[in-house]
Amino acid sequence: MSAAWDSYDSRLLSCEVMPQALCYSAEEQGASQTSPSSPTAFGLPRKPGKAEELEEPTHCLLTLFVGSSDRDSSDRILMQDSIPCADVEKGGSPRMPVAVIVPHVYFARQQGELGSLSTQNPETVNAEQESGTSISRTTLRDFVGLENVDESTRKALLNFSYHLAGGNTDEAYKSVKSVQSGGVWESLSKMCVKTGRLDIAQKCLGQMGHARAAGAVRACEEPEPEAQLAALAVQLEMIDEAEMLLTKCERWDLLNELYQACGAWDKALEIARKKDRVHLKPTHYAYAQHLEAIEEVQQALAHFEESGTYRTESPRLLCSLGLTDDLESYVERSDDSQLHRWYAQYLESKANLPRASEEYKKAQDWLSLCRVACFNKDLDAAQRICEDTQDQAACYHLARHLEADGRIQEAIHHFQMAGRIAHALRLAQEHNARDLMSLALASDPPNMAQAAKRFEQRGEPSKAVILYQKAGYQKRALELCFSARLFDALRKISDDLNADSDPEVLAKCAEFFMEHQQHDKAVHLLSMSKQYDKAVDLCIEHDVQITEEMAERMTPEKNSMDANHRADILQRMAKLCKKQGSFQLACKKLTQAGDKLKAMKALLQSGDTEKIIFFAGTARQPDIYVLAGNYLQSLDWHNDPDIMKNIIQFYSKAKAHDKLATFYDACAQVEIDEYRDYDKAWEALRESLKYLAKAVGAGAENNPNVQNLQHRIGLVERFASIRKLSKSDPSEMVSVCEQMVDMPDIDSAVRIGDIFAQLVEYYAETQNFAEAYRSVERMRQKGIILTPYVDYALLQTICQAVGQPVPPQDGPGGASGRGGAAPPAGGGEAEDEIEEEDDVDN
Repeated sequence: MSAAWDSYDSRLLSCEVMPQALCYSAEEQGASQTSPSSPTAFGLPRKPGKAEELEEPTHCLLTLFVGSSDRDSSDRILMQDSIPCADVEKGGSPRMPVAVIVPHVYFARQQGELGSLSTQNPETVNAEQESGTSISRTTLRDFVGLENVDESTRKALLNFSYHLAGGNTDEAYKSVKSVQSGGVWESLSKMCVKTGRLDIAQKCLGQMGHARAAGAVRACEEPEPEAQLAALAVQLEMIDEAEMLLTKCERWDLLNELYQACGAWDKALEIARKKDRVHLKPTHYAYAQHLEAIEEVQQALAHFEESGTYRTESPRLLCSLGLTDDLESYVERSDDSQLHRWYAQYLESKANLPRASEEYKKAQDWLSLCRVACFNKDLDAAQRICEDTQDQAACYHLARHLEADGRIQEAIHHFQMAGRIAHALRLAQEHNARDLMSLALASDPPNMAQAAKRFEQRGEPSKAVILYQKAGYQKRALELCFSARLFDALRKISDDLNADSDPEVLAKCAEFFMEHQQHDKAVHLLSMSKQYDKAVDLCIEHDVQITEEMAERMTPEKNSMDANHRADILQRMAKLCKKQGSFQLACKKLTQAGDKLKAMKALLQSGDTEKIIFFAGTARQPDIYVLAGNYLQSLDWHNDPDIMKNIIQFYSKAKAHDKLATFYDACAQVEIDEYRDYDKAWEALRESLKYLAKAVGAGAENNPNVQNLQHRIGLVERFASIRKLSKSDPSEMVSVCEQMVDMPDIDSAVRIGDIFAQLVEYYAETQNFAEAYRSVERMRQKGIILTPYVDYALLQTICQAVGQPVPPQDGPGGASGRGGAAPPAGGGEAEDEIEEEDDVDN
């Protein structure tokens, strides 16, 4: 490696740089696949250039500026340029730098490495030496085109390059400010493009007086600095540099435009296909225009097709060149309808109507085809076209032509086919056509109203009413109905009325129906017109059946009137609903009126258990809970655990302890009468005692009802216990049973039939049939029916054992001894309260 200082300026140093990979032998290079990147002088970064794009490091010469201590505050080394040592013009043959003398760098090359030399570079001077070595020189980048300047200019350029390398823009400009040569400033501008200094370049352009270039730079609003530099490079005719800058910033659209401006159409199309597809069709179009200018017709047509503009541009091109035969063959080869339409219009402009019609038909342009037929007075053909294609535009054109020709009925027909009902209706009114009504019904509301007025003037009110109603003019339709007494039409109008209709219209219709004894329709209209009092009074007076939908319409909004007035309307409506048997609807209206107790009583009359339970659960009022519990007791609650659970729940929520006590007492009696389960009866009586004590309150132990219940509990408990002694102590069991039979009030707690049955079963089990038969006879003497207590098979066995006939199954006492079930407690209270409420209402 070598290094050399400039002969004139001590700041400029040249230093040969050889990549480390080149210092290894071939074997070492083969063993190592990775090579370090090209070193830079003293670790300085390289200036951007083409050398950066090379993947492999290169052998090069670096030119550096070294700042001396007496001129700078600190020593520094600035990179000025990088020159490859391989001579590209000589096939890449190596050369060795030997000296730097501004504005050139000198290289030495062995004579044997030259090979067969081609024409010499004008910038290179070779001096052959006897030693077989040749010397060549290369101009420094900042002095290209300025090799022959004077000493002062050369010094100014060196200072400019030095300050520019150091980033001192102001000092760089001051260095060359005094230079008056336009060529120098142009070279400086190009140097600024290569170094990327757009700010300095603009000052250089000002010194050059290059207004066009300065204007182009100022007009360039691209955000990328490289794109702005490229715009300047184009003005300085530095096309390669502009291409490199646009490629670097990936502005493919601008690069495409550059190639087009330079006439490099192949490159422009390639860039558009690969990188700038959004401008692919415009590029084809621009190329086609270029080919048209040089009369390359076939290629121009191909690129017009690629650009998608062939429908208009290709025929225009062929027509402009007078190639009519080629134009015809070109159109015939194509299946594009727009192209056929263009050619048809061209033929029509040339008065070739038959051929134009053929092309219009190929293009399926039925309007133009119909227009040509009408122009030729061939209306039959035009009608066939309209009938076959049903094209609305063609039908409209023919209808206008027929109207002008006085063929009104046919014109109306074709206006209808075209969907121009207003035009058809206009003609029908002007000429009193027979299909005026059907046309009016198919038109828009304003035309309907106009036609209705026409019918009204002609004395056809029924048709006018239909049109007025359909057009939305209900008030006018009603007035016409009243004046012409069109009752059927009035009924139809009333069916179409709703809450959004005019209140005045609703009131008039309601009044009409009341006059003609159609009370249900009158109520319907009065409700929609918000005349709730009148609607309810009419229902009550004429006993109009109230449906749920009608009741909802007669229900005022919450904030639409006084609350008391609204409640009165609802209560009157509910009373009528109860009278008509619509108890659930009455419940709903009474609930809306705020009287939930009466609502519950109305619902109880419906007998809908599920809704009664739901309503009671949501009402949350003690009286309603009690009513619901009383109602549920009237059902078969002892066979439905859910009903029994709801009864207890409702009485508990109402804190009706007396009701709970009575219910548990009834539960105990059911256990005795239905199942003879005295253990469960004892538990139910204990619950009854607990709630009875709560109901009585303080001093419950002295209450006669409490004492009586306690006595019953004791008897039930005693009988339940002795039934278990039949195995362990039968004599005690018999003794106690005999005692209980003789008790005067035993029936209040224990069925005497159950006591006798216990004795009969015990004697039969011990084969003492005589005593068993004696107990049966005692039951008969007391008038107790046998079958609810003694099994019939057992009774037969006993009678056969003693030789007696089986006694009859019914006794003189009927249901004596509580042989049948007692009625459920509290079951009739709900009905009694409902009946009392009805008496008050009546």
